[in-house]
Amino acid sequence: MGMFDSLFVKCPKCNKELEFQSKSGPCFLLKCKKFLPPDIAVGMDGDIVECEFCRSNIKLKCNIPRNVKIKLVVTKKEADYNGNYNKDLPKNIKRSKELNKLLGIGR
Repeated sequence: MGMFDSLFVKCPKCNKELEFQSKSGPCFLLKCKKFLPPDIAVGMDGDIVECEFCRSNIKLKCNIPRNVKIKLVVTKKEADYNGNYNKDLPKNIKRSKELNKLLGIGR
């Protein structure tokens, strides 16, 4: 049996509790009642569940912002667009041991 996250809401017709399940989030068996993390909401938007009590089809509509503000920052790059790694990074930038091992640095 796989893991998933759940949203519990009341059926708008009979007021019984419904469960929507999603595998789009972290899948840590989260149990949400009123609010969803954005990564789960995106995956559940438009899902339809049949109420087991009144047999109504209930569609979940999430209020997901369509425009998300982004911020661009200039950082030291480790790879150019061709995948060529810059092995001579400034000393204040640390690489993980795993990345160094993959790049063949420090053997």
